[in-house]
Amino acid sequence: MAKELGRTPMSVRQFTIRKRMTVGCTVKRNILQELLKTAFKHPEDFHPSKTFYKETGIGQKRFWTLYYGHKAVTQKEYYAVADYLGVTLEEAFASRQLNLFEEENP
Repeated sequence: MAKELGRTPMSVRQFTIRKRMTVGCTVKRNILQELLKTAFKHPEDFHPSKTFYKETGIGQKRFWTLYYGHKAVTQKEYYAVADYLGVTLEEAFASRQLNLFEEENP
């Protein structure tokens, strides 16, 4: 890809990191990002702080693994993030529900 773009491999990698693009295998449904969409219009605007990591009990490396969808979030982690963001349980459950009757736009 870097060769095709006329860039170095490191610059392409840095671009994907800056833009928070998901690379590699991901979970089927990333409910952490759906929860962040409930709290923020654009989830990429969320920048976790040391306080966030401390209060949720999720480490920095674990959070980004969950954010990018490389691993599935546990129920305990999901509730901790929802509580930190001030998302009510009803909103948290609503973001976890499957939308069976909504058509996906390709």
